[in-house]
Amino acid sequence: MKWFKRVLQFIFVVFMYFLPSFIFKTDLAFYDQLEGPKLPSIVFPIVWSIIYVLMGIFIVMLFENKKKYNKKDFTRVIIFLTINYLISFTFPYFFFVKESLFLGYLITLLSFLTITLTTIESLLLSKKYALLLLPYVIWGIIASVFAILLYLNN
Repeated sequence: MKWFKRVLQFIFVVFMYFLPSFIFKTDLAFYDQLEGPKLPSIVFPIVWSIIYVLMGIFIVMLFENKKKYNKKDFTRVIIFLTINYLISFTFPYFFFVKESLFLGYLITLLSFLTITLTTIESLLLSKKYALLLLPYVIWGIIASVFAILLYLNN
C-alpha cells in the first residue's frame, strides 16, 4: 500500500507542475512570430514533461526519506523548491498572456538560479536524488540564453 501512496503523491506533484499550462493559455502564434533564434515549439512540452516527471520523483523521494536528513538542510531545499515553483508558475502568464519578453527572461533566469540553488542544497541530502534535478538546471541554462536572445531581438 506504500507504493499507492507514492503514486498518488507523484501524480499530485506532476499535476501541480502542469497546472500553470491549464490556467494560462499558451499562445503559440505569439511565440512563432518572434524574431531571433527559437526552439521549435514541440520541444517545450517534451522537455517540460520530462522535467516534471523527474521533479515528481525527486519530491516524492525527498519526503519519503525526510527523517534521514538534517532538518535545516531539508527545510532549505523545500524553501528553494517552493520559491522555484512559484517563480516558474508565473512564466506562462507574463510571457504568453502579457507578452512581456523582459519578464519572461527575468522569470526564466530566476527559475534557473533557484533550481541551481535547490540542486546544490539537495546535494547535502542525497547526491543520487540531486541528479534528478540536473536536466532542469541544464534546461535553465538553455532557456535563459534563448529568452535573452528573444528579448534582445524583439
